Amino acid sequence: MKTSFSLIFICLFINTAFAQNTENDFQSDPVKVLEEVFRAAAKEDFSNLHLLCPEDKSNDGDTQKYICDVAAASEQEKREFVNYFKSGKITGEAVISTSLSGVQVAKVPFWFNHPGGESRANETMNLIRIEGKWYLSSF
Repeated sequence: MKTSFSLIFICLFINTAFAQNTENDFQSDPVKVLEEVFRAAAKEDFSNLHLLCPEDKSNDGDTQKYICDVAAASEQEKREFVNYFKSGKITGEAVISTSLSGVQVAKVPFWFNHPGGESRANETMNLIRIEGKWYLSSF
């Protein structure tokens, strides 16, 4: 009985440790960051959105207001976020480059349900890498 209990405890510990290590793994890749936006909208789970913008708020107002601050937004703004991004999809390859100042940046083409119609739905999300993590910059 002790052996079974110990084995179950060890399995739970390993599972918990692994889950914690991969919890914010979506910030290791610019495509995964954008996929997290789509996942959050589809699941109506806004818990990770605040992690997607840099702490110094060097991103633009659209990414801050319409994505990163959604968890604290009104119910109407949450519904708009869900409507905009729940069917979002990546439409091409991410292009990663290094700026003249030595900062890594990425451009990820995507489609979302833009309220201005189909002609405005094709966009490019710009991301920036800070201390090894990717953050939304602008779109």
